[in-house]
Amino acid sequence: EELEYTLLNKKDVMVFHPIPPASSSSGHKADDWTSCIWRGRARVVGKGSDLGIKLLQMKDGSENLFAQCKIPNGEHEKYVERTVDSSRYFVLKITNGNRHEYIGMGFEDRNDAFDFNCTLSDFKSTWVDKEQECEDMANAAAKVPAKDLSLKEGQKITINIAGLGKKREQKPSDASAGAGGFGILAPPPPGGGSRRQQVGVVPLGSQLQTQAPQAQPVMAAAALTTGSQDFGDFGDFASAPAAAPAPAPAVPS
Repeated sequence: EELEYTLLNKKDVMVFHPIPPASSSSGHKADDWTSCIWRGRARVVGKGSDLGIKLLQMKDGSENLFAQCKIPNGEHEKYVERTVDSSRYFVLKITNGNRHEYIGMGFEDRNDAFDFNCTLSDFKSTWVDKEQECEDMANAAAKVPAKDLSLKEGQKITINIAGLGKKREQKPSDASAGAGGFGILAPPPPGGGSRRQQVGVVPLGSQLQTQAPQAQPVMAAAALTTGSQDFGDFGDFASAPAAAPAPAPAVPS
């Protein structure tokens, strides 16, 4: 059995009965209703594809059913009718077997009446019409014969992949890169030697090593000559000739 669920709850509605018949072919007029026989709560419920409007009254902490309007297949146009002179009042068709009766129902607030009318319309478009559309599509699909999409003997599948058959673009050669002024530099010389030694430039470190031995004997002789004025015992050392400096190594050409 399908479950019943609540779609809308309104705390205060008015019920009018009896109501005069429609004064014209256009419909009922709420201005003709004079006798309000009941006030209470209205609840709109759904159960499967059926819709229901329950008029409930609170008594001793429990809800008592005053009247109920059953709407099969959500076809609310056959059971709920809006009055021609007001958007807050409706005519409900109450059925009991083969018998039926019309009662008037009204809302004090216009927004409550708008919510009530939208709930009835949304239920039919969402639950009834969509379900019927799905059933029609399923029936139509069942009537169409199934297609045999399997491969027959000797059939093949050809798959074309974009760019797979094209040749890859060749990278520019070194000659073409050098033509633009930004060629690849030559590799360093073998043996770890620098490029300066190959063109005859003497490294800075070799100059320091050859010049340093020449300055040391002169500085030593000057120091001994100065010191001989204060230490007479060491005069012989000062008068001795200074050692000749070592010859500088030849610079390779």
